[in-house]
Amino acid sequence: MRKKALFIFLLVILVLNGGCHSLRKKFIRKKKEEKVPVYITPKEYPQKPTRDIYVDYYLYVKGWLEELAKALRKGISYKRQKHTIDEAVMNLEQIISFFNQKGKENIESLHKELKQIQAEINRIPNLSRIKRDSLIRKVQKIKRKFDSNYTYTDVKEWLN
Repeated sequence: MRKKALFIFLLVILVLNGGCHSLRKKFIRKKKEEKVPVYITPKEYPQKPTRDIYVDYYLYVKGWLEELAKALRKGISYKRQKHTIDEAVMNLEQIISFFNQKGKENIESLHKELKQIQAEINRIPNLSRIKRDSLIRKVQKIKRKFDSNYTYTDVKEWLN
């Protein structure tokens, strides 16, 4: 009995006094730090997108379409497929925002096809092998069209 009491007493002393700080520091609230407001200076961007900006988004769309085809081919997770199609659509829409009316009309069919693929992937998480093969062919077709018809030199006159 005495050993038990001694053990409990030592345990209480270790719990209360153990650690790096004294007992008083453990239970006193720390002062809240005031958040310093961040000021951002606005930057003027050119109205007409530069060649580098267009090429960056062009490469993003191409890369995400390749990644989507690879994810579908290997049967990688639904989240990865969804992420890749979402990124491809987002970057294509950014490119569309650079175009004038004629350019938007020209790329509209490609955008619709990509949105249909996005809807299919979002609707059916577990695609059958046949459906995946069909989507792979569609994605590769879209990628070929995009690659051959929308390089910077092809769309230079459509940029705002």
